[in-house]
Amino acid sequence: MGDLGLSIAASGLDAQQTTMDTIAQNLANANTPGYVNETANLTTLAGGDSLGVGGGVQVSAITQAADGLLLANSQQAQGALAQSTALQQVLSGAQAAFPEPGSDGLSAQLSSFWQAWDGIAQDPSSLAARTQVVDLAQNIVTTLGQESGQLTQLQTNAQSQLGSVVSATNALLGQVAGLNQQIVGAKGAGTDPNSLIDQRNNVLNQLASDIGATSRTMPDGTVTVSVGGIALVQGSSADPLELSGAPGSLAITSSTSGVTVPATGGTASGLLAAINQYLPAYQSQLDTVADKLATTVNTQLAAGYTATGAAGIPLFTGSGAAGLAVNPAIVSDPTQIAASSTSTLPDATNDGSNAQAMAELYDVATGPDQAYQSFVQELGAQVQSTGNQVQAQTSVANAAQENLQAVAGVNPDQQMVQMLSTQQAYQASAKLISTVSTMMQSLLASV
Repeated sequence: MGDLGLSIAASGLDAQQTTMDTIAQNLANANTPGYVNETANLTTLAGGDSLGVGGGVQVSAITQAADGLLLANSQQAQGALAQSTALQQVLSGAQAAFPEPGSDGLSAQLSSFWQAWDGIAQDPSSLAARTQVVDLAQNIVTTLGQESGQLTQLQTNAQSQLGSVVSATNALLGQVAGLNQQIVGAKGAGTDPNSLIDQRNNVLNQLASDIGATSRTMPDGTVTVSVGGIALVQGSSADPLELSGAPGSLAITSSTSGVTVPATGGTASGLLAAINQYLPAYQSQLDTVADKLATTVNTQLAAGYTATGAAGIPLFTGSGAAGLAVNPAIVSDPTQIAASSTSTLPDATNDGSNAQAMAELYDVATGPDQAYQSFVQELGAQVQSTGNQVQAQTSVANAAQENLQAVAGVNPDQQMVQMLSTQQAYQASAKLISTVSTMMQSLLASV
């Protein structure tokens, strides 16, 4: 009987020691990203004596407090937040290219340009008034070109960032495949794979944030990673990604099959939306402003005449914000501006009625001013909308993470309470060993 008591007490010491080691591991990793709280599961050992006394206790397994649904919700929320954040950053950069309202903004330059035509109307023979119009036109052309260039640079930067995200994603997919293989090997060898699972969870979280990946745990302990319903990791195999196409139709595709992988979340999705949708739309709207400016001004000039009675020639040449230019002929000779509405001499020399008509085009509904104001207002509204999305999704992501941590995270207070309970059980087992040993020694001494 004494041997049985010592055996039971020794099993208690071993089990409580393992439990304390597990608690120590939890406390040491309380702030480790991706770590999942572990529990030493104790089970009764069957006894072998005739009275039915048990054989003590053992640790049957070290399990993780994992919750697949909460983990998936957290990863999905992080992916949505990363998507909105990436898009917001690009759109904010686009908005910064258009400093409105401001004294140096295009709106102010257009306003000054139209007002300058009043100077010609009031004094058609003034070379200074005509030169001012040409100078202001050149300023507008320069500003349009710079703004177009900034949008192009934003698109280049976004595409470069997307390429980096795809490269990082390929490395992460490879890590998941490698960890899948290690986890299966650890289970087959009867060793604890929990630390490997923690590492894999970290990688899966990053994949969710980068590209909106989702994961599903398989019966053998591996995870299948998918993006937009397309499996990229299965077991120990990973399918790398690549970029294909040009801005406006840029896509993430499988390097193996060439199938388009529809990124529905994560930083990659936000960048793709910026590259394919928002930035091209902004560039198109800015080109429309430039083309409306050229059409409005050149059409009015075509209806007028110079001081010599010659037909008016265009002030602007080219098209689009990047291609618009001031007619070199007028730059070198501002007297070719068709300020008159008559070709009859000498009336044409001192007639500024066409210039006056030009000055009144500042608020025409089909003119560049209205087009530019609509563009800037739309851009501002979209920046504000994405900012609101970021705020809302930050709250959702934080709540999802808190819910996950409440189940899978380490609560130091709870761990300390469990440590005290385990310590008491350990001391009781140790006391039992001491008591049984003393009893056995007394029994032997009395014989």
